[in-house]
Amino acid sequence: MATKTSSRPTTRQGQIERILTQLSHNQLRTFVLEKALQDADFRDTLLICFSDLLVDNEPAEPKYRQMLADMSKRYANAEGFIHALNANRLTETIRKMLESARKATTPMRETTDFCLALIDSLPAIADKIEDPENNLYSLMRTACTTLWECYSVSPAERQQELFERILQIYGNPTYVDLDLDSSLLSLLKDWARNNKQRQTACLHQLEQLLKTPEKDRWRKNYLLDQTNDLIGFWRH
Repeated sequence: MATKTSSRPTTRQGQIERILTQLSHNQLRTFVLEKALQDADFRDTLLICFSDLLVDNEPAEPKYRQMLADMSKRYANAEGFIHALNANRLTETIRKMLESARKATTPMRETTDFCLALIDSLPAIADKIEDPENNLYSLMRTACTTLWECYSVSPAERQQELFERILQIYGNPTYVDLDLDSSLLSLLKDWARNNKQRQTACLHQLEQLLKTPEKDRWRKNYLLDQTNDLIGFWRH
């Protein structure tokens, strides 16, 4: 009969820590493997957190785009639409994955690739989700904030790659239509602050957006305001 060595921990963390001290390596390995195979969200988070253990020099952005597409399908109904309850579950799962990507132990390349994949995937998700609480807008802000944090400590070559990728994404007029463009523009505004060539590229992209075929006076006025704001910001 086992003897009771101490009182049962009262917090969840304490209980988990107590269990972990008593599990063997094989028991823990078996649990994690089974959990990862059964729970796709857990598996995706695990792959982000420990991606540096996988020998792979290929960009991870396409892999994460596919991961997010598969995740969206899991939460959708037979018609492919994600109603409010599952929408909240999906966005909460993505938020937790973003938190994992932001941890210091996650390789920076994986962090930035996941953020880029999320930003690139948001229009497709928005097209089939019920989002009355604007969770997608919150995810966009968090992803862009994370990119900004990573950019400041990235080598110059990677900084240029991030700038060009965000500029490319910003060129999709869908982000303006979905009101998801402001965080992207904030990145471009900051990253081009002291670079005339980048400023020219940003203004050219805005010019192209102004030429989109939709005869939407509101959109054109909005984009003109954004253009004037950029020019005024860079002049000071």
